[in-house]
Parts: sequence; C-alpha cells; structure tokens
Amino acid sequence: MKYLFTYDNLHDVNYYIDFIYMPFVNSYNGAMKLLSEIENGTCKDSCKKIWMRNLKYALKTKTNPLKLTKPQRKNITEKMKGVSGKKNHTKTLKKYKNRKSPPYSANQNCNKTMVGNDGNKYISKPNKNNICTWRKL
Repeated sequence: MKYLFTYDNLHDVNYYIDFIYMPFVNSYNGAMKLLSEIENGTCKDSCKKIWMRNLKYALKTKTNPLKLTKPQRKNITEKMKGVSGKKNHTKTLKKYKNRKSPPYSANQNCNKTMVGNDGNKYISKPNKNNICTWRKL
C-alpha cells in the first residue's frame, strides 16, 4: 500500500488523515533524521505527536518494521527520550532545593559523586538494605 505522503512532506500531515493512512518511515536512518527534525523544532505539535507515536509503535512491535539491530534500537530509544519534551525536574522540586545534599535522588544516582546544594562533594552509597543515601566526602 502506498501512502499519500512520505517523509518529505511530513510537515503537511493532517492529524485526521493520520488515522486513515498511518504514515511511517521504513529505515533506521529515516527515523534518526525524523528525530533530528523534531529536536530542531522543524516538526512540532501534531506532526511531532504523530511521528513519536509511530516510532514508539515501531519499537514496541515484534515484527520490527524498521529492521533495527539492538544498538540501533537503543540509539533510537535514547534519542526519543531526549526529544520527547519530558525533563527531569528534580532540581526544582521543593524537597531537593532545601537540603544540603545534591538536588537529585540518591537511589537513581547510586555510587555517583556530585556537588551538593551547600557546595560540598557527596557520594551516593547503598546501606545494608541496598537503599542509597548521600554521604559527604
């Protein structure tokens, strides 16, 4: 089945047409190019929403329509996380701003060294229950 539009005219994609024709890219390079355009802001709003949904489907499905290898799959997944718009807001949360240790979860940064809100260096170490806490160096 041939679609009415291709990657070249993806910016003209109408949201409602998407439900009928389901646009798609068919290679790793096409997917990475598309993600770069989303990152640059060339493809935004409904265009971004449509293509991100299609790429998520391509990664999730067992038929592997993009014919990705494991490293390619990992690269696309990482790139999608970067362009999805979801940011880690831990620095701005009240519970992280008002403490002396770094404004990040110690469990998510186990065995890492970071600078705390007070300017001192901290390391995240697991305790006997394998729960990490910040300790001053």
